[in-house]
Amino acid sequence: MNQQTMRLMNRAAFWASAVSLAAVLVCGALRWTGAVDFPAVVTGWVLPVFTAAAVGYLTNWLAIQLLFRPYRPVKWLGGLHGLIPKRQPDLAETLAEQIPANLMPADRIAFQIRRKIRETMQAPELTDKIHSMISEYILDERRKQDLMRRISGILDAAGAAGLEAGFTPSNVRKFYHTYGSGFVKEKVIRNKALRKKILDELKNQVPALMGEIRAQMPEMIMEYMKDNPVKGTVLGIFTGMNGENLPWSKLEQSLLNRLSGQDADRQVKQKLAEFESRLEGYLVSPELDADIAELKQDASIGDTLAALRDGLAEKLLGFLEDELVWQIVREQILPGIRVFLQLQIRRNKDAIIDGLDLPGHIRKSILDLKPENVHKLVNGVSGEELGMIQLLGFVLGGLAGFLLVFAQ
Repeated sequence: MNQQTMRLMNRAAFWASAVSLAAVLVCGALRWTGAVDFPAVVTGWVLPVFTAAAVGYLTNWLAIQLLFRPYRPVKWLGGLHGLIPKRQPDLAETLAEQIPANLMPADRIAFQIRRKIRETMQAPELTDKIHSMISEYILDERRKQDLMRRISGILDAAGAAGLEAGFTPSNVRKFYHTYGSGFVKEKVIRNKALRKKILDELKNQVPALMGEIRAQMPEMIMEYMKDNPVKGTVLGIFTGMNGENLPWSKLEQSLLNRLSGQDADRQVKQKLAEFESRLEGYLVSPELDADIAELKQDASIGDTLAALRDGLAEKLLGFLEDELVWQIVREQILPGIRVFLQLQIRRNKDAIIDGLDLPGHIRKSILDLKPENVHKLVNGVSGEELGMIQLLGFVLGGLAGFLLVFAQ
């Protein structure tokens, strides 16, 4: 039975009850005055049955009305107030306690939140939306320039602060002793292959060196003869005025042999060790402090930082448009955030639910409802059932009246 049919039946029962009671009053008045003498079937059966039915209907109707009306206390009726409006604060308190405890427990709410987070974070629309918003922002030239200025400012400050804090004598010394010292010992001084390359390179330079010495020999002999005429003349006789009497090939071969021996390797190793010693001395000298201070003032470093800044800012904007970035966001970052949020909700569900203050919201929502709206809400949900109760009163009242008349 639909609500419309129930409403029509209740309207018919209401008017039938009203007419029945009016008829009883009229018939009673007419009989009392002796103006009309009604048939026995009317006074003995019809009027009692319909009167009982009317009373049954109107009693149930009045009881249901008193659940909701009067919406506000009526002083001249002894403060008469509808049951539900009167008990609305108690109802709000009870529902505020019972709904979160029994109908909406923390575990169930936390599960639903986790499920919704999982569905949202897995949806490709989320990444696409983020991508679209950032792309739209970057493609706007004015916003792009503003973003570039902001990024550049941050990189400038970071670069200057990093240079000032990081490029210090103590950090240079620390870096060398942590990384450079071992490298020099293992990869330079003790590296036979490196020493062999040095000696091989020296051997390659021997012919050119001998040629240079031979070309300079006449000038050297003449200078020597000026300073030492006697010895110079004797030297010129033995070597020749251009040094042509010297055994250049043997000298060259002798030099090559010296470079191939163990002594040459030891000498190179010793020179490299001396270089390390000088380097370590420089690292603890005031010269390092002065050199670093001078480098920090060098304009070329500022130019380098500026170029690095501009390049990084440009790269960052391009990076945000790279499809690989958004693939990482989809496959790594968003799933990681999803897992993190779900773990946080699982671990702190009680605190999260307490923070939602469901009892307070339920209590306030019920208290804020006007009595008229509560009546409409209940009628919208249980209108058919309430109408059936009223009709049932009409039927049961009529049946009771019939049984009473029948029993007489």
